[in-house]
Parts: sequence; C-alpha cells; structure tokens
Amino acid sequence: MNSRITISISFFLLLVTLVPNSFASTQNSTLDSQGNYANPSLGVTFQAPAGWTVQEPKNSQPGAPDIAVIAPYSNGFTASISFSVEKANGTSLDNYFENKKSQLVSSDKLNDITLLSEQDDTINGIAAKTLLLEENFTSQGNSNAIKFKQYIVLANEKFYTITYANLASNFDSDLPNYEQVLNSIKFENTDMSFLFDYVSIGIVGGALVVGAAIAIRRRKSHSQKDRSVA
Repeated sequence: MNSRITISISFFLLLVTLVPNSFASTQNSTLDSQGNYANPSLGVTFQAPAGWTVQEPKNSQPGAPDIAVIAPYSNGFTASISFSVEKANGTSLDNYFENKKSQLVSSDKLNDITLLSEQDDTINGIAAKTLLLEENFTSQGNSNAIKFKQYIVLANEKFYTITYANLASNFDSDLPNYEQVLNSIKFENTDMSFLFDYVSIGIVGGALVVGAAIAIRRRKSHSQKDRSVA
C-alpha cells in the first residue's frame, strides 16, 4: 500500500477544511435536481447534502481524494466528506484495514493523531470497517482539534475510503449529513461483460428467429410450387 493513506488525511484537511478555495481549479461535478451524484468510472453514486459542493480534484494534486464533498464555508472552517478509491488487487478488507490503521499509528507521533475507536459496520448491506480519529492540526500558527470518521468498504474489487472531517466542536452537528451520504451510497458494478452476454444472446436469438422465418418462407414457397406443378 502507498503512503497516500496517511498523506491524504493531513493534506486534504489543510486544503479543504482550512483553505476552501484551494480546489478552485478542480472539476465541478453535475448533480441532478435531487442532489444525486454519479461517477461511473469509480462505480459509485450518492446523494450530496443540500448546499454542499461536489468536486473531483485533478490527479495532478498529490494526496487529493478522488471525490470531495465540501460544506459551505463558515467561521473559518469547512466540513468535508472525501472519497478515495483504490484497486484491491486481491487484498482482503481485513488486511487493508489493518495496514491502514498501522500507518496511522506509526505516524501518530508526527501528526498527533489519536485513534478513538474502531468497529465493524455495513454500508447498505456491504461489510465495512470504521475508524474514528482526532488530530491536533496546526496551520499558520493556529491549532485546531479536528475529528474525522472513516468508512472503508470493499466493492467492485476496489477499496472505498469515505472520510468525514470537521472541527471536533462541530463534528456531531454535521454528522447527519455524513450519514445521509452513507445511506444513499450505491456501488455500481462497472464490469460491462454481462451486458455483452445479453447482446450476444440477443444476436444469436435474433439470428435463430430470422433463420426460422427464412426456413418457413422457403417451405411455403416450395409447397406453393409443388401445388402449381400438380
């Protein structure tokens, strides 16, 4: 596993929660009238909280998540929900989770991260692992206690890490928005091979129908010829 796991925490907090205009150059996503977001390439859909912005940070920004859901800027801080997606490459959810947790623990002295809790959970019936952490984050001489919760799920042979970050003092007040996103998530299988199977079946079936129709016409034609000869 790469160092993106730990880098994304502090780096993303710095960019999004403390400097909300830093993603001005990113691609803004399109939401429907109900606030629904879909990303077929990542195989995920969800409903964004009302008033929150969904962005897709460019890959040129190291450590940036694949999807950023950002709350309206308020009182010098911006709550956020980020999605980081990584191919599983045969790794189990348990192994991925333990590796991620060990990286957080090993960086504890540098980043002042406190692991508050961990547990098993589900997202729409799919097994998930959760982490609840707090970090004393210092930027430009200002120190903030930032609390974040991560759900990690294995779906479509990918690991989805969904992180909610907010000031510890505001964490509970915006938690329902995070729960809304989690409850609305659907992991869509982007493997289209099944579609080609149906197309193949349709083509073969159609060919059989056409072949049968031609055979029937030929039989009728031969029958009519036989009658005319008689």
